[in-house]
Amino acid sequence: MKVLAVDTSTSAATAAIMEDDRLISEYILNISRAHSQKIMGIIEELFNKSGVKPVEIDLYACSSGPGSFTGLRIGASIIKAMAQTFNKPVVGVPTLDALACSLYNCTGLICPMLDAQRGMVYSSLYSYNCGRLEKLEDLRVIPIEDLIKLVKGKAVPTSFLGDGALLFEENLKRGLEEYYVAPAGSMLPRASSCARLALEMYHKGNYDTYSSFRLTYIRRSQAEVEYEKKHKIELQKMSLEDIDQVCEIENLSFAVPWSRESFESELVNNNLARYIVAKAEGKVVAYGGIWIILDEGHITNIAVHPEFRGRRIGEKLVKEMIKRAKESKAERITLEVRASNVAARKLYKKLGFKDGGIRKGYYTDTGEDAVIMWNELI
Repeated sequence: MKVLAVDTSTSAATAAIMEDDRLISEYILNISRAHSQKIMGIIEELFNKSGVKPVEIDLYACSSGPGSFTGLRIGASIIKAMAQTFNKPVVGVPTLDALACSLYNCTGLICPMLDAQRGMVYSSLYSYNCGRLEKLEDLRVIPIEDLIKLVKGKAVPTSFLGDGALLFEENLKRGLEEYYVAPAGSMLPRASSCARLALEMYHKGNYDTYSSFRLTYIRRSQAEVEYEKKHKIELQKMSLEDIDQVCEIENLSFAVPWSRESFESELVNNNLARYIVAKAEGKVVAYGGIWIILDEGHITNIAVHPEFRGRRIGEKLVKEMIKRAKESKAERITLEVRASNVAARKLYKKLGFKDGGIRKGYYTDTGEDAVIMWNELI
């Protein structure tokens, strides 16, 4: 299997072509962040020099974050466009995982760190166990001094890499008695590491389509922060006055939508139901519903207006429904989702749901199967 991988998460622009465990070609350019001007030329050079044709690529991969907001988007846009053109799958590889992978079989701890500005770094901790990379800490944005305290408390020799290791080396010297900084060839992300992990993820079934792939920013960009201040999303209980706007979203979202009467009945007659709307400047932009039956919650429906998708509003709604289920003493929560809805299934898994079964031919409009997903709340 041939994979093309790119990484544009830092100042380095890098691309690689691999075939299974064999690296065919890799290109690294670390002279500026002008990725939009350089990355396509790098990819073209890879194909020209290697003799591999774009149509021969079986899998496309890129760093999924964290890292430079602009850089990540440039890499993702190129990979998604090529995957769409040739109808091939996409794998997003966490940037810090790929960085740690560069120090293969390193003893002790591995601490990749990327500059997050204002004295903060994106970081995690890893180690190798019998040749396999293991993540020991969740990805996070953390002040450099707090990261140093965390590493110091582990009392294990630690190797640092990433642009944060260069930027904060004086802090490491002051705070740690023993530490190591990776050599220049392993200091920044390499597309070959991204490609290697992408192949592993693909064989485990962890991949996306060009349309379902999403980047992982961890922290929002300043533009997103300012947007949310201006267009604040508020979650509140659904009322009868909201139903017209809810029905509009329902009709835009589903081939077989619920009727107005169904929503009215849920609000007026169903004591088991809890319905929530998300509003921006007083307008309903999304909604979700859940039934609480004894110790179990069941998410009945959830939808976001097409103009407001991609802003994590659906994620906020699901989290709120999980919160309300816990407040109602539910011990588990379940839902059905179309088998083809890769983006939704990925979101639910991120929030703790697991596949629990299949309902054959559940959706009457297409006869498609539904995947039953469960989340144990205790």
